[in-house]
Amino acid sequence: MQHPDGLMLTLMLLFGGVILLSLWRARHKLPYVRPIPGIVSIEEAVGRATELGRPVVFAMGEGDIRDIVTHASLSILEYVARLAARLRASFIAMVRKPDVYPFAENIVRDAYRVEGAAEDFRPEEQVRFLSDDAIVYAMSTARLIQEAPAGCALFFGGFFFTSLLMTEPGAQSGVLQIAGDPTLGQIPFFVCTCDYTIIGEEFFAAGAYVSSDPTVRGALVGQDFIKVVLALLVLVGTGALLLAGGAGEGPAYETARGLMKYVTQK
Repeated sequence: MQHPDGLMLTLMLLFGGVILLSLWRARHKLPYVRPIPGIVSIEEAVGRATELGRPVVFAMGEGDIRDIVTHASLSILEYVARLAARLRASFIAMVRKPDVYPFAENIVRDAYRVEGAAEDFRPEEQVRFLSDDAIVYAMSTARLIQEAPAGCALFFGGFFFTSLLMTEPGAQSGVLQIAGDPTLGQIPFFVCTCDYTIIGEEFFAAGAYVSSDPTVRGALVGQDFIKVVLALLVLVGTGALLLAGGAGEGPAYETARGLMKYVTQK
């Protein structure tokens, strides 16, 4: 078991303090989060589906309820469901994992209740679980988008090799599609088939953007500040290594090497 040395302990206390300070400030004033084009366009997509009289299809990712990506996706699901309920648009959520289904159903039900449309919520039609099999889930989603036909299709969560199977039919049919996935390996497939794609860590920022929870917003701001600090430490450590590289020894060299090792491990 490794115990933190002085440098690691100092950084851990510093970063912990930054997060706690960000949470405290967020409870007094909700912090600003930069708008993301893919999230801003969701309202336009739902409005377009409403005008066309076609359903809004929301496809969850393939992670289970223990995955933090799933929780970020559920935040976006709530936002989309509230928009659909407010505009009285037809809404269908496709769920892959059985343990995610009850959470998705409760979120959509609460969204309709908050918007004063509780009587319009039909769980057996609007929150669907067809199979835990990846291919069956992907092909069922694709068939729904193509045959409904969907007014817009939203894909948020962690997807794998089936992402192209789900998005290709909608792209060929001209359906407005928006996708978000923190896995960079899936981004090229979504970029080719979707009108808007939320890339990498923007996915988690999107969950905070649509949420009014000060804890979520505060944690996001604190993490961004920590990333800036880590980037500065990398630059300082690199400069110190270059300056002390001639001697290859001494306090400056050892401190810089330890700092670089800690940052790169993180």
